[in-house]
Amino acid sequence: MKAIIVDDEAQSQEVLKKLLSKNHPEVEVIATGASVEEGCQLVSRLAPEVVFLDVEMPDGLGFDLLKRLEDCSFQLIFVTAYNDYALTAIKFGALDYLLKPVSEEELAKAVQKAQKNLKEKILQGQIQVLLDTLRNFEEKKLPTRIAISTLKGIFFKQVEDIVWLEAEQNCTWFHMKSKSEKILAAINIGEYAAQFERYPQFMKVHRSHLVNLYHVNTFLKGDSYLVMEGGAQVGVARPYRDELLERLAQI
Repeated sequence: MKAIIVDDEAQSQEVLKKLLSKNHPEVEVIATGASVEEGCQLVSRLAPEVVFLDVEMPDGLGFDLLKRLEDCSFQLIFVTAYNDYALTAIKFGALDYLLKPVSEEELAKAVQKAQKNLKEKILQGQIQVLLDTLRNFEEKKLPTRIAISTLKGIFFKQVEDIVWLEAEQNCTWFHMKSKSEKILAAINIGEYAAQFERYPQFMKVHRSHLVNLYHVNTFLKGDSYLVMEGGAQVGVARPYRDELLERLAQI
């Protein structure tokens, strides 16, 4: 895989190059850039198969580079220090990211996934969700779409159509408004609980259940479960009951 690294920190570039050289000889770093402008030129001229992209650079954000490219037919892996809004946007787009300092284990996972997905033409849709999320944040709004990563591919869904999320080991079932539609995401429910933390309508009611309160029909106190739109029953753990009643009254 031919790769380029776009990062304004020379040390970060060198660390990533050494890790790739040591552990992933199948990845050939053909160029490095230190700015959005330089990154745009390199991507357009060299047509890499994978781009390691820093989020914050002197002349703008890595997201600005994506806005300027007409063709994103490469795999994209963000490399960033912690940035709350940036990470949330990246996750809503179901895109890969590495936190600095980069660990060998996380790099291996990202490279493996990039190799697997290289032939898929879905990146443009994921990038659009990411950019839509950022625009919503800038306008003080919450993201309206989410990309859901599964073993079969990426599903793009409206947040308002999610009825509830259900944990299954390290994966998560998305139960959608269409009664027959369920999507098994390859991410644990804890990740999604963090992503939806800003939404007043989403609430964790059990260690295995995260519900959209807009789709609750009934809360049965005696048996302690919710009846969701469509008739599904979702159990409520005792520690969440008081907060649940309070938030249902506010919805």
